[in-house]
Amino acid sequence: MCAYNLFFGCRVKNQANAKLTRENYAEITNSSRKNSFKDYRACRGLSIEEANQEYFYYKKTIILADYNKKMAQYLDLIEQLKNPDKRDKILKDFINQRVKLRIEQEKDWNISFNIESLDEQERKFGRTYSRVLKNNRIDDKCDIEIRERFDKYQNDIEKIQNYDVNDMLWIQAPDICKKWYREDPKNHQLLNVPDDWIKEYIMEDAPYYTDKKCKRLQENALKNFDNNMRYFNSLNSEEFNNEINEFLKSHPTFEPVDDLRKYDGIAGVYIMVLDEYKQLYIGITRSKRGIKGRIQDHWSNTKPLDRLIWGSIEYSILSIDSFRAYDTTRIYVEPHPEFKEQALYENGEPKKREFLGEYCNVWGSDEYLFSKEFQLVKNAFSQKFLCNRCAGGGRSIIDAIGSVKGHDLCENSKAKLEETKNNLHQLSLEFYEKSPNYIKKEK
Repeated sequence: MCAYNLFFGCRVKNQANAKLTRENYAEITNSSRKNSFKDYRACRGLSIEEANQEYFYYKKTIILADYNKKMAQYLDLIEQLKNPDKRDKILKDFINQRVKLRIEQEKDWNISFNIESLDEQERKFGRTYSRVLKNNRIDDKCDIEIRERFDKYQNDIEKIQNYDVNDMLWIQAPDICKKWYREDPKNHQLLNVPDDWIKEYIMEDAPYYTDKKCKRLQENALKNFDNNMRYFNSLNSEEFNNEINEFLKSHPTFEPVDDLRKYDGIAGVYIMVLDEYKQLYIGITRSKRGIKGRIQDHWSNTKPLDRLIWGSIEYSILSIDSFRAYDTTRIYVEPHPEFKEQALYENGEPKKREFLGEYCNVWGSDEYLFSKEFQLVKNAFSQKFLCNRCAGGGRSIIDAIGSVKGHDLCENSKAKLEETKNNLHQLSLEFYEKSPNYIKKEK
């Protein structure tokens, strides 16, 4: 660091807080308590109390109307099931509907996570599995992974076909009732949800989390923080440095950075090294601010409380945005200043791609960067030294979910990660079921 308090040629805003500590991690502030999963533009300019109050009165009417409607349908279903003649037909129709939905879900899952993957092996898996799904059978040529996937899918179908009335009633019950019951099945009656709990349910998605939820999020985040710190201490520095040296020998296009100002507005791939923690992060940027701006964003971002855990505290990797400027000890980049022109349609309009639910400009030749980041995250370093939380090269939240990564923070980390992947797959199926495209298709 020079006399002008520059770090890699950049000024650090808050030098006293420029390294990660347990005290400055998972702080509850007006910024960190924001609900990062929702965009509440109408609440901007309001205080926390005003925004949450406005949200509550607005959502209360909508959520209660939906709840009352579904509860009426649910009670009507219970009434219909009292008729023995109707009972069997209702269950049969329900099972047929769920089987049909599960078949469509599996096809869509294979397209989203395999056929459209950046990885050739995954695309090959997707094409093969697509034929298996079409024929509804496997043959001797199918590998073990295909067989396991198809067996799990067939087991799901068989489970649905064996649904009884209680299974149907649970699935058809209003979401509020199911969430209430899950909290304490022994003491909570499914249909006896108190008003004060419904208010808590509504406020779960408020623009700013309540004190109660913030403390819960903070507690889990700090447990995960401690797990990660113990994990970092268990890693071997010599092995870590050997991997970096071997990488640089085999990737001479990467150059060390002493001054980030040289890469202002320059697109490319970058690697941030955190020597104290024996971790590194691989990223790409195509933004007009370039590599310099992207790395400064990592240094200055305050991670919301609801984004600190990626999956489960048993394996969740600390986000690169949780580390501070002085935690970054080395930077290597592969600059691509040529990636400046937008990809255009024949009519001269800029091409756009959906990314995290929004459409943004597609820059010329950036498929190379997507693929480069994906391959580096997957193959260049041991997973234990990477703080990338997903495979890289992703174009959407679906890509990130499908490639969730973790560290071996405790004995059951691997089992918990596998469980999460299965749960995420189930969530993607539920998302598919509720998506406008599915509804449109059904109509």
